[in-house]
Amino acid sequence: MLVEQRRLASDSAGLTSEEMVLNLGPQHPSTHGVLRLVLTLRGETVVHCLPVIGYLHRGIEKILESRPYLVGVRYVDQFDYLTQMPQEHAFVGAVERLMGVEVPRRAQFLRVIVDEMHRLANHVAWVGFYVNDLGATTPILYCATGRQCSISSRRWAGAAST
Repeated sequence: MLVEQRRLASDSAGLTSEEMVLNLGPQHPSTHGVLRLVLTLRGETVVHCLPVIGYLHRGIEKILESRPYLVGVRYVDQFDYLTQMPQEHAFVGAVERLMGVEVPRRAQFLRVIVDEMHRLANHVAWVGFYVNDLGATTPILYCATGRQCSISSRRWAGAAST
């Protein structure tokens, strides 16, 4: 846990203010759930920013300790809000290995096809999010339309429509 540091500082106008450490994210909507910023503020001015990337822990592992494995499929959807089915496939694959279940060859092929379609749709979404973060709004609309077409084509596999 980050200890909040405070010290008096004077700015150019001769006013004194306290330096404060502020955690921004990962719950903030603009961070997409995977970024945390540790900001050091002097008044309303950011004097230091420490980005902490890859912050996606939501306590799902602890929740799954007390749930049956069939319920776990629903929880692993929350690991990544764009890649639900590949997350489910990884979880189900681990459960199948632990139980010694033989997966039919056709099911293995279908899983790979669906996972690759998800990966391609995520690349389209990434382009839209990236360009939107740069300040352009229109390209994300085209990317959302393209991703929706990809999602619609996966309905036969039971994919969630996110």
